Order: sequence, then C-alpha cells, then structure tokens
Amino acid sequence: MTSALSPENKRKAGHYEVVGETLAKYEFYEAGWNPYERFLDIDKTDIILRKRIGSKIEYREIQVKFGKLYDLSFKWEQALFDRTSWRFFKPDEFSELKGRKDFFIAYVLAHDSGYKSDFFIFSALEFHNLIASAIPSKAKMKVYLSRSKHNPEKWFLRRKSYFKEISEETCVDVSHHRRAFQKL
Repeated sequence: MTSALSPENKRKAGHYEVVGETLAKYEFYEAGWNPYERFLDIDKTDIILRKRIGSKIEYREIQVKFGKLYDLSFKWEQALFDRTSWRFFKPDEFSELKGRKDFFIAYVLAHDSGYKSDFFIFSALEFHNLIASAIPSKAKMKVYLSRSKHNPEKWFLRRKSYFKEISEETCVDVSHHRRAFQKL
C-alpha cells in the first residue's frame, strides 16, 4: 500500500500546470464535453473541448491555470478567509483574446490536503477584467482568489493588500464562476 505524497514531494514532482490540466480534462468530461489536449501550447490554448448538440458540433478553447491553495498566515486574513491562492499575471495577458466568445480560462485550485472541486470558468473578457481589478505589483498584477471563512460557498478576488471587511471596494465576488459549465 502506498501513502499519499507529502507536500514537499508534491512540490518536487513537477509542473503544477500538468496537474491542473489533468483535473480540468476530468471536470470537462464529467460536464459532457470531450476534451482534447493540444500538443503545443500556442495561442494560449491548452485544451480544445468538443460537444455534439443534435447535428451540430460545438468547440471551445481553454487556457488552464492552476493555483495552489494555502492556509492563511496573517491574523487579518484569518478573520475573513480560510484558504487563498495567488499568482501574478501581466495586465494585458488576455487582452487580445477578450473579444472571443469561444475562449475560456479554467482556473483549478487545490490544497495540499487534496482537490475539492474548486474549479472556476471565466470568459477571456471576464478574466481580463478580473486581472485589471487585482492588486498591482511592479509591472504585473497579483491575483488572489480566497474562500470566505464564514461562508465556504463564497470566493473572492482581492482588490487590496490589506482590509478589515469584505466589500465591493476590497473584493470582487467570483463565486458564480465556480463550476460554471453553463458559460461554455
């Protein structure tokens, strides 16, 4: 019998994006789409989805992002959130794709304790706008996605580095993007 990998071994095991893409393919398959992986990651497309609807075939292109969920360090965060993930994006990373109706970002979040179906779907325009709402950090934007401590169904993108309460000024509610397969 083998035991689960320790967090240190998981970090050494390889690129987290591969884990994210594997989980994304499973999630899309479960939602009725047939996922195909691109051999070359060009045009930001990691997975192509195919679905037959009657006699018509629909296609979607997906960029997969993986975010590791962390336990919180600071007392002020612990009062509001129980898990968070962060990563940097260029402000214009999806600007050339924001007009495409067939292009989506799948954001997979997982903690070292395991994957708990924290799977988000954004259109390119929605994700572009979220990046613009994130926290500036030098030439990039720091995107924090955090789960509410008091309502685990609620997820937020943080707009500020420090705050005492969740409001429209401090956060963007992204809960409706969690498992939002209907967007496809």
